[in-house]
Amino acid sequence: MYRKLAALGDSFSTADYGQSWPDHVSRRLGADLVRACSSGAGNAFYVEKLHDIVKDPGVDLVIIQLTEPSRVVIGMRAWEEVQQNLRPHPIPAPRHYQDPTHNNIYKDMGCYTLNVHENKYWLGKMVDYDLEQFDRFWLDQCAGARFWQYQTLHNMLAMKALCDAHNKKLIFFSWFVDWDTLFVPGYEWFRNSLNLANGVGRDEGERRQLPYTHDGHYGTEASETLVREWLWPELEKLL
Repeated sequence: MYRKLAALGDSFSTADYGQSWPDHVSRRLGADLVRACSSGAGNAFYVEKLHDIVKDPGVDLVIIQLTEPSRVVIGMRAWEEVQQNLRPHPIPAPRHYQDPTHNNIYKDMGCYTLNVHENKYWLGKMVDYDLEQFDRFWLDQCAGARFWQYQTLHNMLAMKALCDAHNKKLIFFSWFVDWDTLFVPGYEWFRNSLNLANGVGRDEGERRQLPYTHDGHYGTEASETLVREWLWPELEKLL
């Protein structure tokens, strides 16, 4: 029925820990897979990736795994300089940190996704400012602020507009936040216009007591169980 699935998401959608939901869903569909997923990415980082993906005439289904609204994406010139080879990559780390589709670099954009904590550690590799109080400020004043729910909805508006403009079927599901929490009052009209899978990925996995990897992700078998018992039945209702 579908020829090519485009999957967007964060680390729970990558292949860094084994096969994840895009692999299992594309196999059930019998469709080719285009994966645009990166560890640590915020929802705003998905939009330009999707802008490129929808131009592929073969893509006829887009499934987006939304991440935590407080994963806030900011533009950052230092990462643009890395992208332009004007400064060395500061993290001699695993493969996915040097992948051009990682959450720090995409095309000509340099970005940083703010974390709940440890921003001093990551930002300190890029700038020489005093960041001693940054995490405290972020936790006290920014993380969890209502505004980020609105911003996520604005990102979803952009993604829906892109798929509508290019006639692509679009389905969303959430890994961290339930729909009742995400959709603030006044956005009922938007919620009613979307294909939304019921349930929350993290909650569904914990309910089934699926084993995590050493750093809190799901490996191939756990991901396959989650798809078989929860995500695929929800997607089937919307396909």
